[in-house]
Amino acid sequence: MSAELRGASLYVLAAFGLGFLLGPLREFVLAPRIGRVAALLLELPLMLGFCAWIAPRLLRRCRVPPGRARLRMGFTALLLLLALEFFAGVALRGWDLRAWLAQFTTPPGLVTLLGYLVFALIPRWVRTP
Repeated sequence: MSAELRGASLYVLAAFGLGFLLGPLREFVLAPRIGRVAALLLELPLMLGFCAWIAPRLLRRCRVPPGRARLRMGFTALLLLLALEFFAGVALRGWDLRAWLAQFTTPPGLVTLLGYLVFALIPRWVRTP
């Protein structure tokens, strides 16, 4: 397995794991009180901050070289994350592909897409110690 794929796999598992823990808090505690967009905007800095913290450690551990390799790692992680999110939507919400894609046309979905893009770019942006 390449360093990029190994790094992407670990990166997405870490982010998805944290999201799996924070998601119910966001959906069942925050969103009913302050709305979905506000709840997402509160959760997003925590998620992205965690990603910015964990990414350099994974880059170093997996020995992903600087430059395009890190960009490929980030976008590979994004593809893996989208697959996990899709299957979680199918399993937990009963969505099909059309319903899953339709969610991204809503204000909360657009916030989520922005978060996904930053998630994918973090491995390229961060510096390894």
